[in-house]
Amino acid sequence: MGKSKKPATGEGYLGEIMVHKISHAVGVVENVTEATAGWPPQITLKLADGSFRKGHLSDFREPSKAERAQFPAAQPPA
Repeated sequence: MGKSKKPATGEGYLGEIMVHKISHAVGVVENVTEATAGWPPQITLKLADGSFRKGHLSDFREPSKAERAQFPAAQPPA
């Protein structure tokens, strides 16, 4: 089983592979600012080229199997 994730607070997303909905960039969640006082959770996604994408959790989605295979961190060690 995978990690338990809570979309309402952003808990459990650290280290997960996610896709930025607008740019379709695939990366690993580097930082999570948990939701507090009515504000939605915010995450920082580190892309394969070393750049970052920041946004609310709703700006990102789970990757498809093909997108997950494209990301280098998803490859098992050789």
